[in-house]
Amino acid sequence: MHRALVTAAAVVVLGLGTVLAACGSDGGSAAPAAPLSAAGQNGRQVAKEQGCISCHTADGEKGTGPTWQGLAGSTVTLEDGTEVTADDAYLRDAIVRSRGQVVEGYPNIMPVYEGELSEAELDDLIAYLHDLAPADAGSKEPDGEGAGGS
Repeated sequence: MHRALVTAAAVVVLGLGTVLAACGSDGGSAAPAAPLSAAGQNGRQVAKEQGCISCHTADGEKGTGPTWQGLAGSTVTLEDGTEVTADDAYLRDAIVRSRGQVVEGYPNIMPVYEGELSEAELDDLIAYLHDLAPADAGSKEPDGEGAGGS
């Protein structure tokens, strides 16, 4: 009886450890391909603190939400079939008013962060997304100004 109880406890502990490791996953953001700028490092921390990395990956793997690898400057297809460029204006809007433009193939479940993040946190998150994009990806606002926080 004692042996069965110990075995059952070990199975429960191992199972919980696996679940907690999955929940605590950093979404592949621990080792991005390119080094992060100071603002990008801050943005990665904001993403961790806000729980973004539980749905978005930084390594190209599919998650509950779109991967952030290569997102900045790319063309994104929305659930209504329209295509948009993931410039700074789009990225900012997608974060603060996430329910407005949902990426095709993903559920409309992202929390709305309007009023929840400071401008500095938003700038840092966008800098992080730029750091995860190829060097030649579009990093300009529609008016030609550079990305905030980069």
